[in-house]
Amino acid sequence: MKAVLALVSTLLIGTLCWGQQGFSIAEVPVFSTASDSVRYARLQQSLRLAFTTNAQPEAVDSLMRELRQMETKITGRKKVFHGSRDFFPYDSLQFISDYSRVKKLTLSNRSAKRLPAAILQCKNLEALELVNTRVKRLNKLKQLPSLKSIHVLNNTPARPLKISKSKSVKTVVMRMNQDNALPHSFKKLETLETLDLATCGLEEFPRGLESNKQLKELRLGSNRITLKAGKIEFIPSLEKLELQGNEIEHLPEAIRNLPHLKRLTLTGNSIVTVSPAIAELKKLEELSFYRNKLTSIPEGIYALPALREIDLYYNQIERVDDRIGNLKRLEVLYLSNNRLISLSEAVTTLPNLEELYLSNNRLVELPSSLFSLQKLKVLRVNNNQLSQFPNNLPRLTNLESLDISGNQFAEMPSGITELPRLKLLVMINNPWDDPTRLYLTELAGLLRSKEIIVHVEEGPEP
Repeated sequence: MKAVLALVSTLLIGTLCWGQQGFSIAEVPVFSTASDSVRYARLQQSLRLAFTTNAQPEAVDSLMRELRQMETKITGRKKVFHGSRDFFPYDSLQFISDYSRVKKLTLSNRSAKRLPAAILQCKNLEALELVNTRVKRLNKLKQLPSLKSIHVLNNTPARPLKISKSKSVKTVVMRMNQDNALPHSFKKLETLETLDLATCGLEEFPRGLESNKQLKELRLGSNRITLKAGKIEFIPSLEKLELQGNEIEHLPEAIRNLPHLKRLTLTGNSIVTVSPAIAELKKLEELSFYRNKLTSIPEGIYALPALREIDLYYNQIERVDDRIGNLKRLEVLYLSNNRLISLSEAVTTLPNLEELYLSNNRLVELPSSLFSLQKLKVLRVNNNQLSQFPNNLPRLTNLESLDISGNQFAEMPSGITELPRLKLLVMINNPWDDPTRLYLTELAGLLRSKEIIVHVEEGPEP
């Protein structure tokens, strides 16, 4: 009971909070009056105290009812930014004499428009963090020769932030409530490799990045980017692009402007169509369309020779083209939670395929040549309409994880006990016939004696 109450309290009083690079951002409720804000905060504190002191359930219930009532007065939410705990606070510099020991420094909650001179005396500074500031220029960075990373959280200058020259800064992370505080350019950071502009209110792909000749990683997740203008900067050095959680419906032809891209993440958009120009990303190894609106695998994907992993979970795909066989380096294929009725035999010609996920589709059969996948380690076909399994199952000699639950199997697929490397077997929720159901207990015992984890209904059906 206590655990349940604790969970409920978390749902009620917990703020949405996530961290990256050591800092954190919390979303807190906003009320129309200051008195409501104060009352809500006090209720949170009282409820936390009630749980930690094992208060009577009646007292907890009363606090929760009042908290729910207060939640009806919430008018919105705002982000609250917190710096990294392992960074040295700027305000504590006055208490030390040797600034050379300071390698990570946070400047927070200050209205000054320039960096304090004392920061420039920290000659061994490697990471600088600005939190809830109004700095309009990161000046004289060249005086910090060891500076490798800059975090800017909720900096709100009147004009876009300007950044001075640096040959040492390799990583910049920014979190803003609006994009008009972002720098127009990062070109003065000559060795910049990673730029993280997630959750900054961006509506367009950033401009001017072609000047950053060493930029390898660009993070643009959780913005409002649509790519409707079809503009993506030409960044030949870029290897990783994150665009998850945006508002993209069409991946434009300009994606070809990233010729050295190795990883492209488009999770959680509304993508319906993809330009054939994606085929020009000849070095692309990992591609994610998780939770989009694709009804088929985009044509250009079949021409990606270096592709090792593709995530197509939670789309509306009905078929897989025979050209899937072109992806000879493919190791992981995620196709669960689609509308597949059948699977092309060409999938079984993928010589390097190690993981195949087909759960929650409408499959009634699997390719007869499935056993050709000699490197296959994981096979998930649960929650389909399968009643038969291809012969020669034991030929999948590297198979470690098999899930056939939630199908229409009446009899046990032959050869399961002969899989030499099997570690996990899931077979629940199948309409086993009586002889098979009686055999399940014996089978489970046999497999468990080989240290195989087995999930299956055992014994007669109740």
